[in-house]
Amino acid sequence: MIVECGFYEIETDIKKRYGFMYFLAKHKCNPRNIELVFIKDGGLKGKEELVYFIKKERLWSNQKI
Repeated sequence: MIVECGFYEIETDIKKRYGFMYFLAKHKCNPRNIELVFIKDGGLKGKEELVYFIKKERLWSNQKI
């Protein structure tokens, strides 16, 4: 599922590749502009506004995945 956060569209499915887990966010005006929000050490790391939105919308929890 895709949810909107300001100028970004966030895919709610957690991606996994090479041992990393992350969310994918694409800029609406420039689809080539992609931000990754990584899940590390029980927290989210990446662009602050996207991390805040993901936590606020409860797209992710501290539970082990």
